[in-house]
Parts: sequence; structure tokens; C-alpha cells
Amino acid sequence: MMSFALPALGIFLANPLLSNIDNAFVGRTVGASGLAALSPATLCTDQVLYLFSFLGRATTGLVSRAYKAGPDGGDTDAARDAASGPLTISLAVGATLSVLYAFFTPRLLSVIGVNSDLVPSASAYIWLRGSIAWAALAQTCALQIFLATRDAITPLLIVASAALINVAGDYLFCMWPFRWGCGGAAAATSVATLLSSGLMVRALKKKRLLPKIKLPSKEVVTSLLEFMGPLMLITVTRLLGFIFMQRQAMKLGDVKSLASFQLCINVVTFFLLFAEPLSQLSQTTLPALVDADDGESILANLKSIITLGLGAAVTVGGMAFLVTRYLAFLFTSDPGVLSTVHATSLTVFAMVSNSIMAVTVDGAMLASRDFNFMLSMGLSTFLVQLGVLQRCTTLQGIFATFIFRLGIYAPACAIRWGTGCGPIGKAIKKTWREKRGLKTEYNHV
Repeated sequence: MMSFALPALGIFLANPLLSNIDNAFVGRTVGASGLAALSPATLCTDQVLYLFSFLGRATTGLVSRAYKAGPDGGDTDAARDAASGPLTISLAVGATLSVLYAFFTPRLLSVIGVNSDLVPSASAYIWLRGSIAWAALAQTCALQIFLATRDAITPLLIVASAALINVAGDYLFCMWPFRWGCGGAAAATSVATLLSSGLMVRALKKKRLLPKIKLPSKEVVTSLLEFMGPLMLITVTRLLGFIFMQRQAMKLGDVKSLASFQLCINVVTFFLLFAEPLSQLSQTTLPALVDADDGESILANLKSIITLGLGAAVTVGGMAFLVTRYLAFLFTSDPGVLSTVHATSLTVFAMVSNSIMAVTVDGAMLASRDFNFMLSMGLSTFLVQLGVLQRCTTLQGIFATFIFRLGIYAPACAIRWGTGCGPIGKAIKKTWREKRGLKTEYNHV
């Protein structure tokens, strides 16, 4: 597990790490106003792209089931065909988003109520990031093809190369010789995304895993909808939680509070991705076990992954606390922002530790396609969060609603499995019954 999880960790940490580097360059060169402009700008780019993360998750599920990895490898032809539909749809959706960003960015910022002083910087960021939305979504699908076929090293090397280009671009476009502020940070990220997308295409072609871009057949569309329909609804409920947290932070009424929110939420986003390799591991290994109704292997797999998740929750949560409590000066020198961020450090610890466990468990739920339960949990907790958010007047209160949503998810899933509900719970329950029956028969003899 660790031989897969550690390289995958580097992959998943790359984007949020670069987002925090963007924050650092903008915060040090533009100041609190730059960080405040990045908050709605990243909401309109990163969070909108996250809305379509179901395409990547669907790719993982379809490809891992088609590939059927064994001791001698897997079926690359089947994996390539399975990935064709999601990749084609990703390119189409990304191209549509790029057009929408080009023409409707000012309107979008107006709808979410962005301060007019922040609109120019936020617009520059969105236009540049939005222009390569097609490459960003296609890259996500390509990345999942590698991981679903048990290859974490190739995408790690590609992502690491792109990260170096991104950091160099941040220096070039934000500090010297150009000083483009938020637009410079977006330009650096866009260049790195295009580079990594090209490298992934080349690597997939070399491994005979590059899917063809073609209109999916009716059967393929039906298979995709089994994943994409429920996953999209689940993702929407999660994204709306972030959006309303962001809106409530903007209602606090001052630039420093919004800048503090942006800094803290980026730290949380970065550290919660330490659980993504564990989620990805479940999505890669569990589907075949669930299909085979192998409750004993499922239970052994879950025990290992959850044990790793508990250790990561405490360790990574502690790291997030240390960053917000003692290293926030790396992102801003504004005393007001620093004071607010320091005051939220314990809250950030709780956010990250709960997120780690939720993401870890979520991978198993996705692997078993227990979408109805995931959607009902997401919708009910979102409605509670929405009601409470309207009464929040501090950042700690806003973040507490996030803690509630994530904190309740993992225990609810564990109870579902333990009571024999859902695909995982039924498989485990079946194994227990068979063992009990064999033991009774042995005792009788």
C-alpha cells in the first residue's frame, strides 16, 4: 500500500502546494488586497473545476474494473477503451468552460458579490486560468488512467517537472522582471498545466494507454452515467458548502478577514490531500473485491487503510496547526491577517484531521458505488450547514460548519458497514455468516 500511496501523495499535493506558493508570491508582492482577490478568483476556477472532479473519479472506477490488474499486469486495451468516454467528455466540458470564462467572468464576479476594488485582479486571474480549463480537466483524466493501472511513478515525475516550471513562472511573472500580481500567478499555473498535459499524453501513448477522442456509444454513455450522475450530484453538494462558506466570509465585511479565510482554506485544502492516496488506493483495489463479494479481503483492506488514515489524521492535522500558528508569515506580513490566522490554528487542526478521515473513508464508498447513501449524507449535512452558516459572524464559526460536515461522515459510513448495509456491509456480513455456519458445523461434528 505504501509503495503506491507515497508516490501518489506527491501527485495530489502538487496542485495545492503550488496554490499556496501562488498565495505567497501574491501576498508578498501585492499584499492583503491581492490575497483577498485570489479568494473569489480561485472560487471561480479551482472550485468550478472541482465540480467536474467526478469525471476523474469515474475514470478511476471504469479503468480499474476494465484493467483488472494481476501479477502479470492488466488489460491495457480494455483500460484504454474504458478511458475514451471520460477523456472525450472532459475535453468538451473544459472547452465549454474556457469559452464561458472568456465572455462571462465580470458577470460571474458580480453575481457572487465581489468588491469592485478586487474585480480587476480577480478577473485577470480567472481569464488566464480559465483559458486552459480544457487542459486541466483532460490532465485529471490522464492522471487517473495512470493511477487506475497501478502506475504512480510516471505521473509523479511529470507533476514534479511541472511544479518546478510553475515556481519559476511565479518568480518571473510576479516578482521580476514582470510584476503582474494575480495575473502573473495565473500565467505561471497555466503554463505548467499545459506542459504537464503534453507530457502525460506522450507517456500514455508510450504505454499504449492513450484513449481515442471519439463520440461515446450509447452503451458507454449509459456506463458513464452510472458513475457521473450520482457523482456529480455528490460533488455539487460538497462544492456548495465551500461556496456558501466563502460568501459568508465575504459578508464579514473587511479585506483582512477575507484574506485570512483564503490563507486558511488553502492550508486546509493542501493538508487534507494527504488522505487522497488512501482514497485512491481504495478506488483502485476495492472494486474487484466488492464485485467478487470477498468480504474477508474487503475487511482486511479497510482495516489497513483506516489505520493509516487515523495516523495521518493526527500527524497531518498537527502539521496544519503548526503552519497556521507559526509559519503564516511566509504568506503575508499584514499584522491583522496574521493575528486572525493565529487565532484559527486549533480550528484548522480540527478541520484537517476530520477531513483526512472523511477522504480516507470516501474512497471505499466510491469504490463500492454506494452513491445513494453518499448523496443523502451530503445533502442532509449541507442543509444543516447552510442553516448554521447564516448565523456565523467569525471565521471560527464558519470553519466549524465544515468540521461538522466532515466529522460526521466517517462514523456514519463505519456504522453502515458494521450493520451490514450497502455493498461493503453486505459483503462483510455474508462472510461473517459463512464463517459462523462453518464453525457451527465443525462444533456439531
